Amino acid sequence: MNSKVTLAVFALFVLYVAAAQAASLRHAGVSLRCQCIKTNSRFIHPKRMENVEIFPSGSHCSSVEIIATLKNGIPVCLDPEASWVKKLIDMIIKSSKKNNEAH
Repeated sequence: MNSKVTLAVFALFVLYVAAAQAASLRHAGVSLRCQCIKTNSRFIHPKRMENVEIFPSGSHCSSVEIIATLKNGIPVCLDPEASWVKKLIDMIIKSSKKNNEAH
């Protein structure tokens, strides 16, 4: 009977650790699934954007996700295949290369 109690306590401990680990990943900004359900291919002027994040495909999501946060705080998932989005990403990459060379 003592071993059953020990086994039950151990099982609860393992479940607690697993739940805490998943919660810490979520709070650390690590997503365990795709963030974009629908993407926008309509042009959004870069001046309306405050931030652009690129999430490469991986085990969490099979497609590349590009999320622009607008200046009003609304996140918008951009279509990575749209030509204007590709140009935007090229501009960001060129800008970051220039900034890295200057430092």
